[in-house]
Amino acid sequence: MNPQNEDDRESRKSNGKKLLLSKIVCILAGCVFVICALFLTWKLFIQPAIADGEQQDIKKIYYMPDPPSSSGSPAKNREQVHKLTFEELRKVNPAIVGWIKVPNTIIDLPVLQADKKDPEYYLMHDYRNQSSSYGSIFADARCSVEKGKSRSVLLYGHSLHSGRMFTQLDKYKSLDFYRSAPVITFDTAEAKSQWKVVGVFLTNTLPEQGVPFNYLKTEFKSNSDFLNFVYQMRIRSIYNTDVSVKQNDSILLLSTCSYEFNDFREVVVARKVRDGESETVDVSKASYNNKVVYPDCWYKKNGGKKPVWPDTYEQAVRKKLITWGNEI
Repeated sequence: MNPQNEDDRESRKSNGKKLLLSKIVCILAGCVFVICALFLTWKLFIQPAIADGEQQDIKKIYYMPDPPSSSGSPAKNREQVHKLTFEELRKVNPAIVGWIKVPNTIIDLPVLQADKKDPEYYLMHDYRNQSSSYGSIFADARCSVEKGKSRSVLLYGHSLHSGRMFTQLDKYKSLDFYRSAPVITFDTAEAKSQWKVVGVFLTNTLPEQGVPFNYLKTEFKSNSDFLNFVYQMRIRSIYNTDVSVKQNDSILLLSTCSYEFNDFREVVVARKVRDGESETVDVSKASYNNKVVYPDCWYKKNGGKKPVWPDTYEQAVRKKLITWGNEI
């Protein structure tokens, strides 16, 4: 046997294996490319288009033209139309309990009620109960939007690169934006209502960043407990507003992710407009808070020293450090 021929055959076999392997690698790479392209197309174009279409569908119901007026009073007619609107919304999903609208943003969305058996369900489901990475705006399972049920109503929504859901709450970190949108609309099946923004604060959820502030309270043992809760939020607010909060008020908290630190949260706090009260706000009196209480991690990264405030609302009132309540 000719050694040269044997070497040639071995070389051809080796080259053939390399060529086959190269083809397999190319095919796999092509498959990966196609899969990635399909995923990005779904993520960047198809899914957003579907989500936007669904939002337009639900808005058509919420903003449907009013039917011809009946013989009743205009106020009575408006009340009837409002109730009919929510009846139609609940035909889509019985869990729809409200509608949130924030001026000068794209936040104009239905609010779903979370269930205690699965409180985070609407983090990853839309109002049609379909799986969705956008999720929905939803009320904490421990609270109720019904009048008189919960003194503090807590709503959650994602903050996303796409800008959808509660992403544009980020605008409230600017005092100028607050001045352009000091009043939020939050309607329920019972009635339409306006809510004056009290402030906005940033807080941590991880213990290693400092002791987390528990803003998730929805029930309170006493009026003092409620006012102290509001006090703790106001000393953490990025800016001060001229909006008062009293012991019989109801508050609304809009919570979303913030990205200054891992698992940070931004919370916009609003107070319901009282019966007979003007819905306007004197935004000229708003100013940045020069004694903001941030989580400990904020000072470790940015320097400075945490401001010292009295421990309680009552102490702060007696020292005349706050004027927004004065209920003692």
